[in-house]
Amino acid sequence: MGEKNDIKRINEDIARRFSSIADKLKQASNIVDLLETLLDEVENKFHVPFVWFSFIEDEKNAPIIRNIASSDKLKIRLNLISRTSLEKLVLGEPKPVLINKSLKPYYKLFPERKKYFVKSMAIVPLQIKNEIIGSWNNGDVSAERYSPDMDTYFLQKCAQLISMRLAEFTASSG
Repeated sequence: MGEKNDIKRINEDIARRFSSIADKLKQASNIVDLLETLLDEVENKFHVPFVWFSFIEDEKNAPIIRNIASSDKLKIRLNLISRTSLEKLVLGEPKPVLINKSLKPYYKLFPERKKYFVKSMAIVPLQIKNEIIGSWNNGDVSAERYSPDMDTYFLQKCAQLISMRLAEFTASSG
């Protein structure tokens, strides 16, 4: 009985932290504010040591990439990638991918001049109009942090909110 209560308590804590992050993301006033808030909140609330973004390098993403490049905090955590490469890594699905083995193919997601020492990763696809445009990436030195058998519900819900906000900001700027 104690183990069930522990799991319930842990899940409730995770839900509270994600809810707090979602509240702050809803208040973001632009792309830079949105993505900087996400970085700060994930690092602070979950103690994730490596958080960065990969965006597909194409004309549709140009407004997002320009905004990111205007932020000193974000531009060093940005990786540009081809659509083919990203879709291959996330299996063409808008669902988070958790990995802790055979990480080498995922090094393509690292920002230029950044080599994170990670043993597990969460690759969280972002979409606009049901099309993958990039990913929010989390890495950890612990192989146990992200394992393929873990539930990704909260990551997916957060990605949906980020994607919705990115769509709002790009629609209003375009």
